Amino acid sequence: MKLALVKWHVAAYNENSRALLKMNPAPNPSEPSAISAIPESTAPRLIDVARSAGVSPATVSRVLNNSGPVNAATRERVQAAMQLLGYVPTAPTAAVAGTPVGDGGAVTAQRTIAVFITDILNPIFPEFLRGIEDEIGTQATAMQIHNVPENAPPQKLPLSVLTQHRVDGVITIASHIPSQDLIAIHEHHDLPLVVVNRRVNHPRIPSIVVDFEDAAYRSARHLIDLRHTRIGFLAGFSSAHTSLARKRGIERALAGIGQVLPARWHLSGIPSIEGGFQAMSALLAQPTGDRPSAIITYNDLLAFGALHALRAHGLSVPEDMSVIGCDGIALAAHSNPPLTTIDQPKYKMGRLAMQTLNELMTGDAGEGTSSGYTLMESPLITRGSTAIYQPPANKHE
Repeated sequence: MKLALVKWHVAAYNENSRALLKMNPAPNPSEPSAISAIPESTAPRLIDVARSAGVSPATVSRVLNNSGPVNAATRERVQAAMQLLGYVPTAPTAAVAGTPVGDGGAVTAQRTIAVFITDILNPIFPEFLRGIEDEIGTQATAMQIHNVPENAPPQKLPLSVLTQHRVDGVITIASHIPSQDLIAIHEHHDLPLVVVNRRVNHPRIPSIVVDFEDAAYRSARHLIDLRHTRIGFLAGFSSAHTSLARKRGIERALAGIGQVLPARWHLSGIPSIEGGFQAMSALLAQPTGDRPSAIITYNDLLAFGALHALRAHGLSVPEDMSVIGCDGIALAAHSNPPLTTIDQPKYKMGRLAMQTLNELMTGDAGEGTSSGYTLMESPLITRGSTAIYQPPANKHE
């Protein structure tokens, strides 16, 4: 069954998202007029029908698909809620998603999920998306991809897009969106939400995470085991939750040997290849005797740019400086030299995120699914970009 893949370019969250909440307050389900409070521009969702009828989303799905037993009174209540809300799956929409048409032309109910990512050009995200897509499999589910870059124009906010476009669930893999804004998405729209690589302090928002503080600690320990004590960090966006976690891990490892992470060796920038080139070039502008012997980068793209800058300055890796990335994208094995990196299980995380979201959307989630977090393994893959530290006088002996 084909998957409808719609790409929406969406701006980053900022203070305007909170202003939008004030303009569009969430309806109070305890009031009789709650349904009528749904904006006219927002098509009703399957979960809205379930809430109006007082049943689970799975029951609504069984009524729509004739896929399981539903007693007559419940069926009538669901159908009445559909009529009241104007929820009618259309044949053209189903056809786009490859949704089957049942007997008598009845259309099988289709769900739509929104996936928020940071940068579609970053090779890490297609691996997450492939996992989500493969988990969807033959389900009648369409996927929208929302690109959420940093510092984008404020007039296109994810919260605004979710107000204008009907979705039944959300997965976020965008680490720079503040936690309070993720909670706002969930509570304002009352949408099932799964967060990847973030921990959100909310009882109904599950998270699937890699422990980046521990990952960075293990990266720094690897360098320390190779006799490096002067270690720097190319941080990407320094205020991002995942960047701060990496910094804490590096500092903890250095503290264990009585060292610190100097501010002059902790550089921030756009987490891209160009950003890595610029950050490493700035680091290499420091006096030769005041440079780190090894660098840990926020992601593999920054590491690629750092490798380029080192070569451009006539330096060799790992002889003159060791480099460690993070993410474990496929290209890391083919850089020059091959990159030592932390490997995120991106495909598995994508599948698990979709599996968890599906359980939330159908009402089949267990008590442990709808809260807490799942911690994923993240092994350090050692390759040719790291080596035992050699003092300058010994490098060419």
